[in-house]
Amino acid sequence: MDVVLILLVVAIIIVGLFFKDFKSVVYFLGIIDITFRLFHKLIELIKISALTEFVTKYIPSSLESVINHYSTGILNTILIWILFLLYIYFLIYLIKYWVKKKK
Repeated sequence: MDVVLILLVVAIIIVGLFFKDFKSVVYFLGIIDITFRLFHKLIELIKISALTEFVTKYIPSSLESVINHYSTGILNTILIWILFLLYIYFLIYLIKYWVKKKK
């Protein structure tokens, strides 16, 4: 699971440097979290033991599970609140995009 944390941090830095705006990082985090959740839902639905073991071992169930695995105490609480605020920010962006498309 340590590789997942390293890859996430490197990917966030690359997205931030490449796109040079905070909105892209928020979108990236939303996409990653949804992808993690979809992988775990998929293995729950298809029930192939080898695939289930691989996904369970190497892919976290969500960004919150990554935070919970690597932090404790007040740091964990702060990081979870930051993630929650980023989810709200992501939702606002999605709603704004949806409203623009309706016009």
